[in-house]
Amino acid sequence: MAMQFKKPKRNLRVRDSDGFPDNENEEKMDVDTVLKLPKPQKEKTTKKVNTLSFGDELNECDDGEEFKVKKSSYSKKIKKQMNREKLGRDKVENGKKSKTIADTVKPINDEKQTNFNTEPVEKEIMLTGRAAEMAGYVSSDEEPDSYSSSHRFSNPDQVKILLKKGQIPDAALIHAARKRRQQARDLGEDFIPISSQSHSESKVDNEQTTSRRLTREEDELEDSDDDGIIVMSGIVSQAEDRKKSLHSTMTDHTNNTEFEDPDELDEDNEWETQQIRKAVTGSQLAAAQQESAGMAALYNNMVIQEQAMMPILMNQKPRFSDSYAPQGLMSTMSPDDIINKTKEILNELKENRNPDQKYFEDMINEIPEIKNKVELLKINVPELDDCFQFYQDLRGYVTDLVECLDEKIPLLVGLEQRISKLYEKRRLDLIARRRQDVRDQAEESSTNKLGTSTTHTRSEEQQRRAAEREGRRIRRMRMREIKAISKHADGMSSDEEVPETDASAFRNQLELIKSDSNMLLDDVLEEFASVDLVLKHMLEWKNKYLESYIEAYVNVCLPKLVGPFVRIEMLTWNPLEDDLKFEDMFWYKSMQKYTMKGNNNIDQLTKDVDLELIPKIIEKVVLIKIDQMVTSQWDPLSSKQTKHICNLVKYILDVYPTIDPDSKLLMMLLNNLVDRIRDAVDYDVFIPISSRQVMNTGRMNVFFQRQFNMAVKLFGNILSWHRIIEDVVIIDLAINQILNRYLLTSVRTLQPLEAILKITMIARMLPNSWLSYGNTTPKELTPFLNQSKLVSMEIDKSHPQAKLALDKLNEVLKL
Repeated sequence: MAMQFKKPKRNLRVRDSDGFPDNENEEKMDVDTVLKLPKPQKEKTTKKVNTLSFGDELNECDDGEEFKVKKSSYSKKIKKQMNREKLGRDKVENGKKSKTIADTVKPINDEKQTNFNTEPVEKEIMLTGRAAEMAGYVSSDEEPDSYSSSHRFSNPDQVKILLKKGQIPDAALIHAARKRRQQARDLGEDFIPISSQSHSESKVDNEQTTSRRLTREEDELEDSDDDGIIVMSGIVSQAEDRKKSLHSTMTDHTNNTEFEDPDELDEDNEWETQQIRKAVTGSQLAAAQQESAGMAALYNNMVIQEQAMMPILMNQKPRFSDSYAPQGLMSTMSPDDIINKTKEILNELKENRNPDQKYFEDMINEIPEIKNKVELLKINVPELDDCFQFYQDLRGYVTDLVECLDEKIPLLVGLEQRISKLYEKRRLDLIARRRQDVRDQAEESSTNKLGTSTTHTRSEEQQRRAAEREGRRIRRMRMREIKAISKHADGMSSDEEVPETDASAFRNQLELIKSDSNMLLDDVLEEFASVDLVLKHMLEWKNKYLESYIEAYVNVCLPKLVGPFVRIEMLTWNPLEDDLKFEDMFWYKSMQKYTMKGNNNIDQLTKDVDLELIPKIIEKVVLIKIDQMVTSQWDPLSSKQTKHICNLVKYILDVYPTIDPDSKLLMMLLNNLVDRIRDAVDYDVFIPISSRQVMNTGRMNVFFQRQFNMAVKLFGNILSWHRIIEDVVIIDLAINQILNRYLLTSVRTLQPLEAILKITMIARMLPNSWLSYGNTTPKELTPFLNQSKLVSMEIDKSHPQAKLALDKLNEVLKL
């Protein structure tokens, strides 16, 4: 049956500050105080509140009693230490008084103990001081006089006996012990012995109850002076305290039940189990068991490891060997051995001291040098100040320059795209017109089987194109007459003439782009608007602080820094139409001055870090500009454009050897050149092949001669890239796809005299190295050489013109 205890009203007494009363009066006052109980009328007015932790409602058989537990504010170890010290003082000084009080209270306590044993007690929960005070309080349903006649001064050992058995002492018993201690304080004594047992018995009792929670007495803790030393070995959390208390209580309960009656043991166990289920959850109990098992396993592992490490530690040599102690027993060493050993130790110490002494001497020797450096640095302070100021100014200038170029480069790229689109549009228009003219002429020159012409079927658009085509041919013929060019084959000239309206529009757009490029840097300060001024700052840096100039890799960054200025000046540069060289431009002359400045001889020039500055600018700027012209403007059928761009590339490769095949920009340019040539071979070469009767007619013959000469012109333009583009690519494009496929096929349809003239024209286009009849002659030329020999044998050598033509062929081919 669960019990409900309520805390009685405490009667506080004020200690007399004038002195201490007599012992007899004090004993009488204490007896009256102990026998005085709270009035039952006041207890009936108290309100019953369910304060159990598991929150279950009280059963009817519980008589409305309520169980309260209050935890101590001190840890278990501190409380144990305090109680041990107080028990010791009580035993020494007030042994006699404790015996008298114990004899008086013993019969009453025995009677009360018998009454308590008849009721089941919750043995698992350990009570603190205030909870123990509330444990024996009488509820409102019980007689208040039942305790007043059974207790006077109870023996405190009875409290221990009850706690060992797991029973709860009543409030009167605890209150009597407290009043007895209060009496001792009022009398001026330090303590009253709690028990009359001997010191050895008290020590055994203390050892047996170390695992239990000691009762807390708040009044004693508040009034007494803690003179003892409290040793705190650690801080235990509340959860661990609850687990240890629960485990200790269950262990004590198991030990106590061995001496109890079996019937009572069954009832106690059943009641105990029910209370534990209410107060302790399954997860808490499992956690406590698991923790105890884990601690036991950890302890066993530590013991096993310690046992395993003992032989190793015993056999292990000491960490610091006693090198100065003589080996063996001291009694076996002679004085000479001791002297020798001492000398060895002294020599060893001297050797160990030598490095330190040497280091000390080196530091002493370095002091004058360091002082000299300090003085020198003090002298160089103005120079360093000027250097710092120069670097700060230069840093600000370069930062501003980079920001300026970052804003202008997008505008520059836009201008470059505009001019590229302008030239590309003109090139595409000329190519489309030329291919359309070829189709129109092929249709006009075609005849039916009877030989009647089909020109009457031309549309007005075809007639207009034919009239414009004839007009351009007449104007080119007049220009050749003015220039006194007598030898000309029809089809060799490039039809690049455009109408005046288109030419005027092209020039206007080109002038607009030029004006925009001139205004690109108008809103920029003068020191940021010219490549000459930019190089001036860099040259000042190079002359003053060459070492830092080299460490900053200015020679690597400078091409990118001056590149935008070079691109602006070369924006309208067109080497395909004019003969202006980039060496004549302003940026090139500025770079020459920058590179040659301060270099008086060849040796200084070769050691200059900026020796490759101009080749790098040509590679990173000029080659990109040429590549843009190839993709947007160059026509492989134009002999003039091909000659200019071919000479320019050859000049760059010859004069600037640092631009080699390893250059990615150069390889990109050559790949674009090959792509443009391949496109012209696929779409612009057309030679009509028919019977000799048809080929001899006037219109077809003129068209055949013009197309054959156009193919020979393209053949020569491709061979002009010899020694620039790989021979494998040149042989494939020129010999395989033009000579062997188109030209030789046409030559086989001609008369021997005319065939010799055509072969001579083709042979003049071939490189001299291919006609040396050695290992350098490509095997792809074999059909051409065989056809030349065949024609030379078929020709009538008696005819003067045939003989002259054969002599020219022999001169070229060296047959």
